[in-house]
Amino acid sequence: MRTKIRGICCVAVILCFILGPCIGFYRYCSMAARASCISAQGQIAKNLESTLNLLKVISEEPWMLPEDIPYQEKAERLDHYNEIWGYQMIRTVDTYGGVYRADHEEAVSNLNSREYIQNLWVTNEPQITDVFLAGADGKTLNYTVAVAVAGDAGNNGAVFAAIYDSEVRRALSAQPMHTILLGKKQQCMSGNDESLLGVTLESRLEGKKIFGEKLESVLLRVKNEDSGTIWFLDGFVPTCYAFRNVGLDSGWTILTSASYVDAAGELMPVIIISVTGILLSFAYFYIGKRTDSKMSGNTI
Repeated sequence: MRTKIRGICCVAVILCFILGPCIGFYRYCSMAARASCISAQGQIAKNLESTLNLLKVISEEPWMLPEDIPYQEKAERLDHYNEIWGYQMIRTVDTYGGVYRADHEEAVSNLNSREYIQNLWVTNEPQITDVFLAGADGKTLNYTVAVAVAGDAGNNGAVFAAIYDSEVRRALSAQPMHTILLGKKQQCMSGNDESLLGVTLESRLEGKKIFGEKLESVLLRVKNEDSGTIWFLDGFVPTCYAFRNVGLDSGWTILTSASYVDAAGELMPVIIISVTGILLSFAYFYIGKRTDSKMSGNTI
């Protein structure tokens, strides 16, 4: 009877030593993923909002109207904004989609074929694009924010600014947990792992065991909710995704991952204590059982 009670107590203690770290891992992963997600979202949203506000101010300047000054002179003035505010490229666009620079009297390129410009002509609402290849070499990743001049792009043209992916990646890589930026189609647009670029959230979660919901439900939550978490098994490793929408009608989402493997390094003292406790429990049970056996033998 004594052995049985001792065994029950040892099992209870072992369960506590197992459940304790598991709960700690769960809380750590959830908190770490959320914290990195909130931090990255705040930085990127702030950068996006400041760009949008600056363009709105510029778009209301009288000299931005087509009939005021030549487009080459508009481009010269916008270069001053580039220097003051640290942008690489703020450009003016005429009503035909032509883009102007200070060193060219004529348009140097045309954006009419771009979907966001077409949407701007129709809606007059600010446009924020997903990442795309641009630049003279066709290898520079950037995002574009475009605003209608005086609220009427069809009659007055537009002004746009480029946000380089290097700026976005800097905010993402500064986070302690692995963090990426998803686009309107939930595809990876930026992050330290270039192999993930273009990979969708659906393909990353496909075939994995998701806790508490189906894949379709997860994708809808990420699209429609401001923030949340997703728990799933990556192989045999419990992993937490935290997501948070950037907002400003960008369609962008920050996604951060934290797994039990990530937590193991941070919670190593807890793991050592738990393993030691489990081993001591086994030792206590084994020694107690042998002691009881000897006492029973001596009694006989």
